[in-house]
Amino acid sequence: MSEDEKDLKATPESETKESAASAKSAEPHKKKEKKKPSIEDKLELIETELKDIKDKYLRTLAEMENLKKRTSEETKRERKYASMPIADKLIDQLEVFDQALGVKTEDKNLQNFLIGFKMIKDMLYQSLESEGVKVIDTPVGKKFDPTVEHAFDHRYESDKPLDTILEVVKKGYMFKDRLLRAALVIINVKPEEETKAEPETEPQNENIDSNVA
Repeated sequence: MSEDEKDLKATPESETKESAASAKSAEPHKKKEKKKPSIEDKLELIETELKDIKDKYLRTLAEMENLKKRTSEETKRERKYASMPIADKLIDQLEVFDQALGVKTEDKNLQNFLIGFKMIKDMLYQSLESEGVKVIDTPVGKKFDPTVEHAFDHRYESDKPLDTILEVVKKGYMFKDRLLRAALVIINVKPEEETKAEPETEPQNENIDSNVA
């Protein structure tokens, strides 16, 4: 066999190998190629993102509204009770006037002073009353109410109902719908009776005669 014939036979085999190698090298490139998203896919993605943004916006808006309401309520509450500390201090002056007005005297000059004190006290109380201060109604004989009254002391009077007010030591005050000062009262409480412990008696053992057989 001549050399030309050998070359002719070798050529198809080499071409087949080269084509197979090129096909193999082309396969990875085909695998790496990704499918491009369609217009519908892009629109769906945009719609999902817009929905998330809308939800976040509505949630933030609701939180801002709630914060605004809370702030508004707190501001109203602070304004409503802003003068409460001042009223608490001025009540001390009212009590001083009450003590002064309780003095009994036949001196005309002192009586005139007491009349002046009463006028000042009434003016002071009217100013406090216009701000929302009012005296708690605690008449003697009323049932004791621990929410607005404080039991300063207690004693027992058999002809009066139990847990009722026997005496008002100091007046109580409300500031609008809040308790400013509880009234100090003495209430009717029955003293606890000391019970004498009765001595325990041990059971007597019966003597049983046993007959021995």
